[in-house]
Amino acid sequence: MDTFSGDRDSGRSGSVFEVPKPQHLGRNEPCHCGSDKKYKRCCLERDAAERRRRNVAALPRWLLNSPRKLHQFEKYACGVYDLPFKLRRFTDGRRAPEIPTFDVVNSLFHTAVLRIPSINALEGDLKEADFQQLIGRRPQQAVKAFSADVVANVLDKLDLEPPRRAIEDLIWSAERNKAFREGSYGTLRCVAIDGWEPFCSFHRHCPHCLVRKVKRKLKSGEEVEVEQYYHRYVVAMLVGPVMDVVVGIEPVRNRRAREEAGESAQSAEGELTAALRLLDNLHDTYGSFIDAFIFDGLYPNGPVLTRLDKHGYGAFIVLRKNDNQPLKEALALWKGQPPCKQFDDTASGEHIDFWDAGDLETLDTYHGKIRVIRAVVTKPGEKKRTWCVAIVGQKARKTRLVTALKITRARWHIENTAFNQWVKYWNLSHVFRHTANALMAVLLIWSLAFNLLQLFVYRRLRRPRRPQDPTDTIRHIVEVMLRDIGALQEPLPWAELLDTS
Repeated sequence: MDTFSGDRDSGRSGSVFEVPKPQHLGRNEPCHCGSDKKYKRCCLERDAAERRRRNVAALPRWLLNSPRKLHQFEKYACGVYDLPFKLRRFTDGRRAPEIPTFDVVNSLFHTAVLRIPSINALEGDLKEADFQQLIGRRPQQAVKAFSADVVANVLDKLDLEPPRRAIEDLIWSAERNKAFREGSYGTLRCVAIDGWEPFCSFHRHCPHCLVRKVKRKLKSGEEVEVEQYYHRYVVAMLVGPVMDVVVGIEPVRNRRAREEAGESAQSAEGELTAALRLLDNLHDTYGSFIDAFIFDGLYPNGPVLTRLDKHGYGAFIVLRKNDNQPLKEALALWKGQPPCKQFDDTASGEHIDFWDAGDLETLDTYHGKIRVIRAVVTKPGEKKRTWCVAIVGQKARKTRLVTALKITRARWHIENTAFNQWVKYWNLSHVFRHTANALMAVLLIWSLAFNLLQLFVYRRLRRPRRPQDPTDTIRHIVEVMLRDIGALQEPLPWAELLDTS
């Protein structure tokens, strides 16, 4: 059993209390009630509903009735998405820790929500009475709740399975709450997958860094080739017209990381290898919840398409090289042909010409049928743009032309809503802690916070998504929430919330 102590060890008010170790049941594991059914088919929702009810009962009345955004967010996260239970399942490899894992993870979660820029900045906030109350501690101004070294140690040793499971549970809870019913294109739930490199360095590195040779100009003007260290990840994001949420992340592994994972490797893996591993994980986790994937020009190849067929998924893949199949054959079929369809989008002011070629079989490494479409988009005052897309999968190939173009263009959500926003506003170009485990732990905790904020802003607050810059709305809400910390009347009752789990 995990024991949380009072004033003596953790700075909490009250006496010593104990929290029973939770059951780490997966959705597909046998239910704890002995019914021989899968947990998801038996007691999962009943257990979650009971925890949410007790969470709300444990929250103070002043918070439940507060109009302040931070207070509403905490109520929403606890009462609708059972945040205390999710964070309580996080564990790390420290021996006999004085500071509970929950306290550190809770502080990191709120670091992500409030966009605190570094662990050192968090250490400063841990001296502030307001932030201490936010994470459930009795306020002691200028006395650190715990140090940055403790946070770094937890990140180094955090088990990564519980945060992955927390993201999965959040997605399934959102699905039960019908959060995605208005957020799909046609009848398809689409996930964009892309590679992301948040940072690189010529000096700082760890044993799991990827390495490349780059040319660098010295002050003398001489150009030399030097080693550059970096980490790269493949990210999967469920995209939609209303909101976007992260559903999976996989690191691109170097040789050492592959060997530690039990592989016989001679070199680092590429983005495609990590993407195929992510596809398998997403299928195991979400199954038919996902209908199709959206890829950029790196992915139109036999191994990726074959893996999609194996899992029963469709895909919309951007085609960029005119001399590559199947676009080469489609262009030959369209030569001299007028558009098969024209469409005027009154909302955007765009005129779109479409060409369509179905059931192509041109790849030696893939034996399925491929539909190829081309869309030429014209808008007054702007340069004409052309989109060429390969579509695979029986259901995806039946998509209407206009919808197929919308799905393909939605791939930019992962660039703008995710990568650009994470670097510009979420400080993820900063290395919070440079070990492979810590980097992945930060990405997973930040993704959990990102998803909850998306649901809070676009579902709970019903804020409209602004197409010009969808990050502005959330950025404003976070600024308001930062000001609301000072309005906390007492420490948030995380101890009582844990006790109800």
